[in-house]
Amino acid sequence: MQTLETIKKIPLFESLEKEQIETLASLASIVNFKEGEGLFTQGDICENILILIDGVVSIYKHTDKGDEVVIGYFHRYALLAEAATLRHSPLPSSARFHTDGAILRIPLNEFEKFLLLSPKLSYAIILSLLEKVDLLQQNIHFNLASNAKEKVLNFYAKNSKLAQDLKRYEIASILGVTPETLSRMTKQLIKEGRLIQSNRSIKAL
Repeated sequence: MQTLETIKKIPLFESLEKEQIETLASLASIVNFKEGEGLFTQGDICENILILIDGVVSIYKHTDKGDEVVIGYFHRYALLAEAATLRHSPLPSSARFHTDGAILRIPLNEFEKFLLLSPKLSYAIILSLLEKVDLLQQNIHFNLASNAKEKVLNFYAKNSKLAQDLKRYEIASILGVTPETLSRMTKQLIKEGRLIQSNRSIKAL
């Protein structure tokens, strides 16, 4: 029952018929994770579609020098590593849980059958992949931005919800600035009226 009710809440599956959802629930499983626990490792071959149903997951890579570079953070109902999984190819990055959380796993071979039967589901997968492309472009923009203030403003403009789940030093890591610089730039942008702070959340106008 828990798996069925969870699937009903996932926007990805809202186009499926009741019978399809029930079939999917019979194939899927929910796996719980603790903060800091790894979800997958770069180079793995994933045989399951992974959907984050609780918590925050960070996707990261290591440089040749061994430094960890965070690509992005994902929250509830995000598809994870779907491009490599659907291609049956090695995963290009690693992932760990940033908080306690849970994953809905669906065997890939069964999920592919649903894609063939549901054009709307296939389209939803395409949209998810396009979001990943947008994230890549965003990261490139962050790295090429002319100054730290522009990086901070663009982050809050596109990630206001995610920003509520992250600590300041984690946001600074994504932007490639120090926590002190992030704090200083954020205060300046709030003073200029380009960011607004409400309770503990910060949003761009």
